[in-house]
This record gives sequence, C-alpha cells and structure tokens, in this order.
Amino acid sequence: MRFLLALLLVAAGLSAGSPVAVAGGGLSWKAVSDPFSLDFRDRGRMLTGQRETSYRLADGTSHALTKVVAQKRVPGGVRYVVATTEASRTASVVVTRTERGLRVGWTLEPSLGVAQVSANLTGSLEEHFLGGGAHTMFVDLQRKVLLNKAVFVGASNFGKCNKNGAPSAFFISSAGYGVYADTKAIGRTAFPGAVADDHCADKPAPCPVAFGVPDRIQLCFKTSRLDYEVYAGSPAQVNSAYFKRVGTPTLPPARQFALTKWRDKYTHSDEVVEDVTQFQARGVPLDTLWVDNPWEQGPVGARPTYACIGALKFDKTMYPDAQGTINWMRDRGVNMGVWVAPFLNKMSDGKECPHDYPAGSFAQSDRTNVWDIDLTNPVARAHYEAKLEAVFRMGVNFVKGDRGEEHNFEETTFAGGPGTLIHNRYPLLYAESVVNALRKVHGDNYTTLFRAGGDGMPTLLRGFWQADADMSFDGLRLTNRRGINSWISGHPVHGSDIGGYRNLGGGPSESLFVRWAQQSAVTPVFQVGSSGRNATPWVYDAATFERFKRAAVLHYELFPYLYQQAVRASKDGTPITQPMAFRYPHAEAAWKADQQFMVGPDLLAAPVTADRAETDGAAGKPTPVDVWLPRGEWIDLFSGARVTGGRTVTREATLDEFPLYLRASAAMPFNFRTPDVWPKPWGVNDLDRKDRAGWLVSPSADGRFGNLQADSFGKHLLVRLTGAPREAQLMVPAGVKRAVIDGQPLPASTVEELRGRTTGWASVSSTPGTFGGTVLKLLPRSGSSTVLLTLT
Repeated sequence: MRFLLALLLVAAGLSAGSPVAVAGGGLSWKAVSDPFSLDFRDRGRMLTGQRETSYRLADGTSHALTKVVAQKRVPGGVRYVVATTEASRTASVVVTRTERGLRVGWTLEPSLGVAQVSANLTGSLEEHFLGGGAHTMFVDLQRKVLLNKAVFVGASNFGKCNKNGAPSAFFISSAGYGVYADTKAIGRTAFPGAVADDHCADKPAPCPVAFGVPDRIQLCFKTSRLDYEVYAGSPAQVNSAYFKRVGTPTLPPARQFALTKWRDKYTHSDEVVEDVTQFQARGVPLDTLWVDNPWEQGPVGARPTYACIGALKFDKTMYPDAQGTINWMRDRGVNMGVWVAPFLNKMSDGKECPHDYPAGSFAQSDRTNVWDIDLTNPVARAHYEAKLEAVFRMGVNFVKGDRGEEHNFEETTFAGGPGTLIHNRYPLLYAESVVNALRKVHGDNYTTLFRAGGDGMPTLLRGFWQADADMSFDGLRLTNRRGINSWISGHPVHGSDIGGYRNLGGGPSESLFVRWAQQSAVTPVFQVGSSGRNATPWVYDAATFERFKRAAVLHYELFPYLYQQAVRASKDGTPITQPMAFRYPHAEAAWKADQQFMVGPDLLAAPVTADRAETDGAAGKPTPVDVWLPRGEWIDLFSGARVTGGRTVTREATLDEFPLYLRASAAMPFNFRTPDVWPKPWGVNDLDRKDRAGWLVSPSADGRFGNLQADSFGKHLLVRLTGAPREAQLMVPAGVKRAVIDGQPLPASTVEELRGRTTGWASVSSTPGTFGGTVLKLLPRSGSSTVLLTLT
C-alpha cells in the first residue's frame, strides 16, 4: 500500500519531506507534519492556527486527518496531501496567499460518503469576537456558539433562541485577525469556553461541537469540504478583506433612507388613502407606503382578507381599483410597495388556493400547508419572476421581502442539490428573483426591505429590516443589537418597525413609540407601522406625535451623513452603524456597550432602551442612560455641553432627547431645517437638494471633511468650503461673538431676519428635540466660501 501511494505521489508531481512554510512580509503560515497542523502569523506574530481536523461519514463514524505524506508548490502557495485514519482516503489541503490574506481549502479524496467536516482553530478565553450575522441576544461572541443556519424564530422567541435569519460564518477577533468560513453549508461555530446551547432544539441536530473548550475555536459544517480565509489587522482592515471576498453592498437610491409606512392589515384601499392623507396633512415626510399580507386574491367564496399568498394579484374586494390607487399615490409623490414571500398557500379560509405553476415547481419543507417554490429549478423561478413582473408593471417599485428563512429546508431535496447546501442559499435565490423582476421593470428606481439575509445578498438588496420584535423595551434592545450586528452579514442599510411588531396589549406605549423613533432616526431606514397604535400614529396625543415627527425630521437632517457612509460601505464594506468594539477593539468597555453604536466615524448614539424608560416617560421624568465615551472630547448635541471621554457618563434624557454625541474635532454633512433659514424652505420630503447643502461643525473641528476644511485655534474657528452648491448652511453647537463671512464682518441677526438675507448668522436656543448653537447662511461664490468665527 505504501509503495502504491509513493507511485501515485510521483505521478502527481508531489514529494514527501518536511512541510513547506511560506514566510515573508504580512501574513504567512507554517505547516507541521505530524500531527498535521497550520500556524498563521502576521509579521511573525502568532494569530491563530489550525489544529485538530476531522470529518464524519454518513454512517455516523468519525475520522481525522493525521500527517503530511506529500506536498507540492502551487501558484501562490502549497498543496499538502494528508493521510487520514481511513487507509483509502486522503485529504488535499491547499494554502494560498491572496490579496485579502490567506486561504485554506481542504477536500477529501474521495469525498463520497462524507457528511460533515470540522476544523479547530486556536483561541483563548481572553479574546472577544464580533461577527456571525444579525443576532439579537449579544454583540460580543465571547464564550458563545453560533448556528450558521438562516432561521427565523418568531417574535415570541426573538430574544430566547440563539438563532438568526441572516447568518454569516465570519468573525473578527480582538487579537487582530478574522476568519471567514467560505461556505453556504449549515454548520456551527463555537468560541473558546462556549456555553452549551441547542439553539432551541433545532432539527435536525446541529453540527456537533464540544462546549467549554478553553483554547479552541471550533468550525463544523454539514458538507464534504471546507474553505476558509484568514485576515489580519484592525477590525476595519479585516472587514474590508472579508467584503473583497463576498462582494461589497450595493449603493441604494436616496429614497431607501426616506420614511416608509405600512399597516399589519389593510382591509380596503380607503385605508391606504387615509394613511397618505393623514401624513401629508400633518407635514410628516412620506416616500413609500406598502401593503402587507393580506393583499393578494383569495380563493373563490373566501371571506375578505383571506388571501392566497403567492397569487401575486390584488384582491378585488380589498382593492377594487388597485391601479387607480397606485396612480393616486404617485400623483401625490408616494411610491407603492407590496409584501411578498417565496411560497404559495395551499388553503385559505378552508378553501383551496389555485395556482398555475408547472409540475416540479415546488420543494417540500417542514411546512406541509404551503407550496415552497423550488428556486433552484429554472422553470419554477422564471414563472415566479414573471408573476412578480406583472405586479411591478402596475407601478409597484418597493418590495417587503418577508420569509425566506422561516421554513426548514435542511432535509429537503431541491432540483439544485441537498437542503444542507441550499437552505442558506435560499434567501439569496429569493432575493435574486425579486430583484431581477424589479430591475427589468424599474431599472435602478426601486427599494427593498428583506428579513432574511446572508453573505452575498447585500450586493443585490437595498435595505434590511430587523424582523418581528415585541412592542416592549426588551424588543427595542433586541432590535438595537440586531441592527448593530447586521453589517457583519453585509447589510449596512437597516432599520426596524418603529414601536415593534407583536402587540402585547394596547401597544406601543407613548414612551416606547418615541424612544423607538429616536433610535430609528440615527439608523439608515426609518419605517413606521405595525399592528398597534404605531400603524396609525396620529391617534397618539399631540406631544407624542410631535416627538415622532421630530425624530423623522432628524433622520432627514442626517441623510447626507448617512448616505456618505453608505457610499463608503459600497466601496469597502465599512458599516454605517458600528459596534463600539469595531472602532475601539482594545477598550474593554467597548465590548460591553451593546446598546450604543457609532454612526460613521464621528457620531455616537445611545438610544434609550432601559425598561424604566416606560415609567419615567409616563411620569414625565428623564431616564438616566449610561454611555461609554471613548477617549477624547465629545459634544452633546442636545445640550451643547462638551464632555471628556475615556469613561462612562450618565446622561439624563427627557422624552424630547437621547444621548447623541459629535466628536469634538469633527464636522459632518447635516441638512438642518430647524430652524429653516431660507425664503424657499426645505420641502417636507426633501432628503437633499442639488442647490443646497449643510454641515454640522464642532466648535473645535480640525481637519478636512469632504469639501469642508475646518481649523480651530483658541476661541476661533475657521471654516472653508470648496465645491459647495449655490446655497450653504452651517450649524455650530456653540455661541458666537463675532462672525466674518467671506471677508465681511456681519452682525448677528434673528432667525426671522436671517431668512430674508442672502448671508448672515443667528444664535438659536435649543428647543425640545432640537440642537442649539449658531446657524450661518452662506452664498458661496464659484462654490467657495470662508467663515471666521470668534466663539463665546
């Protein structure tokens, strides 16, 4: 047998001997022969290493890789032939250097009968980790085990089951490296010291891992091969390398950031008209209104609202003139959207739902009451896309993509392969079909919000929604974490249902609705609607509705900054909203701060999510919020106070405000409209204007921020604009004694006087829910303007 193996090695151009180690600048590796292992280093510093490597056969027996028996240089790296505990099977392990880092790929030869593969990497109990996708229960993955399986747990288990509908087998370590298991296969990742978790008894049984192991990161996947990549550097550098592999997120159109409205159930198109009329009459922005399930035609003889999901035709009872309603909305500047899912009901209201799909179009999941469309079948997929296209040609240009991860396909057989390999791909196939139809009809003029996600989907999808949370402060906390984590599965443009989804009785309360709206103001997506009072927010008292409206306005004011971050995300994957540890990985406090986040590089938000906010709000009392501020100086935007960081501060937040800080050395795009200083005011639905731009400038800003250069010295602030539009505005959260604008000293004005002048400045007091300081109105010449301020 050994002689035969030697002949085979010679024939393949392989040689035996000491394993080849590839060194050099940056990432390198070293292979050890017996037992086979790999060390990964960055400029000589040990990062992690592959140790025990094993596989399990379909008959349940387990085997392991043992020692290197041959090796050969290949382009960019080395191929190692490794013996196994089966005499008839070897493993081919190829390690190569890429522009991203190191790539390891190992396959079993032959692969027949292999059901799962496992690899252990070195780690430690002291390490912290980010990653794994859009979880709700934690941000730091220290001592956690993750299920790499797209699963929706339902609103009632949102914070109880360690599962998520947008997983990613990618993680970043506080030790300066990251790993991406490049597979769509179902699996698990267990970090050092992982606490036992059965993921709410997920079926079939999850990939086996050992719990409590202090020095191993365990990767296990239900497939016959394993490919993974190792990256080195800061979280930002590791993140950028990961997105070079999976693809950077698409840059959505501006209106993806605009206000979206819905109700859990519209019983008639008159309610659609009511929503548009109410919002526009009250001066609330509204870009898109979408109709939730049920909107589709029900079976003959069924009662109204009993829809056949998957019919993809407007019900004639609920929408007697659907085309007329869509046209009416469009005439008022409002886009129409619909809820869709990748399956068909078999029955509704006790009656059979007809369908026109060809034979072989469906795959059987664990749900026997529906027809799941086999999107790996080209014929079924084309039929689904044609039905979607017909709806979109009516003028529908927004899709709320629900489900996709709600049915268990692990034991399903698809036309395109086994469920273990298709289950995590299914949300991607679903998204591809929807986007194919949208692009065919609307080009780039469409928006989306999907619930299921994963690697590769952000290259298609414009927006991601944080699933069905309870109408409670716990629901808000879970949603906040899921949003913070969404970027790791590649979904930077995310948001949630303001106020929550599952109605626990009379919800959401006034306090919860306002606090959720404030959280949404600083996330990319601002969406309101559900099954409670948040579906018709004008039923709240005037003060509550005004606070909601102010949060919407703040979101629109922040749009140019949010979009600037979206542009960057589309280039290198940098998240818009970032876990504190992403930017400050060496600060222990950053790993504990899971209810606050950075918005881009310079804005820190800490939404009010504590349970006591319920009673505090009802009693008209402020809620204390503990905020960890990184080192440096920060400007509290609602109070104007300058706060020293490197510590945790307690911020008392009334219902009109929440902890929001600008880095004291920074400036950012900001289209403030409170106060509005222009004779032609900002429009209610203006996210941006080609002829006008604004900036929020810290009184101690220093550096270049796009086309704004700021220099601060003592009590003076010099601001220079280049490439600015015809109208420009600045807000400085500080008092000003003297202002020189384009070489002309100008006296202070009132806001009313300033509105009638071409240039000038005015002091503004902070009113509830707004920022105070000094506003300046500029008229750049050839795109340039210079301002010199003497601060109080």
